[in-house]
Amino acid sequence: MTMYKNILIITDNLNLTISFEKLIAGTESERNFDFAISPFSDKNLFENDLVQEVKVYDLKKTSTISSIIEQYDLVFSMHCKQIFPSKLVQNVKCINIHPGYNPFNRGWYPQVFSIIHDLPIGATIHEIDEKLDNGPIIDRIQVDKNAWDTSLDLYERVVEAEIKLLKKNLPKILEGKYLTIKPEFSGKTYLKKDFKKLLEIDTSEKITSIGFINRLRALTHGDYKNSYFIDPETGKKIFVKIQLTPEI
Repeated sequence: MTMYKNILIITDNLNLTISFEKLIAGTESERNFDFAISPFSDKNLFENDLVQEVKVYDLKKTSTISSIIEQYDLVFSMHCKQIFPSKLVQNVKCINIHPGYNPFNRGWYPQVFSIIHDLPIGATIHEIDEKLDNGPIIDRIQVDKNAWDTSLDLYERVVEAEIKLLKKNLPKILEGKYLTIKPEFSGKTYLKKDFKKLLEIDTSEKITSIGFINRLRALTHGDYKNSYFIDPETGKKIFVKIQLTPEI
């Protein structure tokens, strides 16, 4: 059993980070918490809404990894847009807050593939090993999935579930008193390239109506321009979103 004293949170999700900071309020005298973001995120955006100072860590740099290993005994990943290298996970306890229900939704954009492939969706806290979203599970929770959910609808519910899991599990994680279970099977890992393959609509493709609706709602995420087809007259991309309203 290990009580962790020096903790690093590497994050690219502001809402989760705000919730995490609230959870640790008042415990700073017992432990040291530092926050960092990936080079892909806006540091000013995070520092405007957080009490803590925010660092920028590039996990591709050997010097950065060595520094983390030297300074911290526990590292959290919260929607971090970087892969944790082997050297880091082999030398420091690393825990991931993952927006998918492992082992069904490993990898990028779990809610997208949950809609398209009709998979369970939820949130998982797990130890990080050398495979993507693969390590022993500390806790997980499913969220409801409705026929009218878009990617954004489902994602927002998953983030709420992640915050719920953090509230439940953070104290025992910091005390090193948690237990784990092994994933029941290896599951399928979806990568960013798998997501990009979904974006262009082939207007000659034969597809069922429900299959097409599911694809559009899986790729509808607020103001993001995801799904598109090519206008044969101009060669321009025509972006497509869908709006679904259940009967009241």
